[in-house]
Amino acid sequence: MHTHPTSSSLPPLPEPSPVCDALATALMDDPFYQAVTVDSAHDPALRHRVLAQYFALAMDEANAVGEVMVSGDDGAALWATSRATASEKAVHSARRTEGLARCLGPMGFDNYQRIGAAMEAQVPDPLHAAWYLSILGVRPAARGRGVAQRLVAQTLARADGAGATCYLETFNALSLAFYRRLGFVREVPCVEPVSGRAYWLMVREARPPRD
Repeated sequence: MHTHPTSSSLPPLPEPSPVCDALATALMDDPFYQAVTVDSAHDPALRHRVLAQYFALAMDEANAVGEVMVSGDDGAALWATSRATASEKAVHSARRTEGLARCLGPMGFDNYQRIGAAMEAQVPDPLHAAWYLSILGVRPAARGRGVAQRLVAQTLARADGAGATCYLETFNALSLAFYRRLGFVREVPCVEPVSGRAYWLMVREARPPRD
């Protein structure tokens, strides 16, 4: 007989920071995050805390291998840039994976590994040296104020200065127009095989400096 895990079957989770709470609220319905929090899907409050812990681990990694831009308690943008070596990135990726194995639950962690591997396999080799916008989320109550654009503008400007290509992945078709306006105009339609959901890999070439 299949049973849902209870809150006691997952390890105690710390109180989320306000910005991780905002990311969890913003991205709760994303197919990827639904898949990785499936073990707590029966309990919305628990699922929210698990997802907030996911973002706390992701922020720790991004602070080490890229950068994190935060807009108060409203949202954040997490990047992997060229600041860390491949070996440093591997160390911090393993650290985050270890944390996720403890907080997601067995089904969610299995989904995380399988979906991550499937999506990574669809990233063209030239993009492995590009800057990667891994997470961007804004609390729904703060949308419509230009917060998301401000969160990524400084990093995109630094990427232009470094001559760096940037890329991202999104399951949200409604976000395509937003990213196109930021210069992510090369799109690769993909299908994530674990969930069967469509998503888009979007690429932005560095813009030349203005005279």
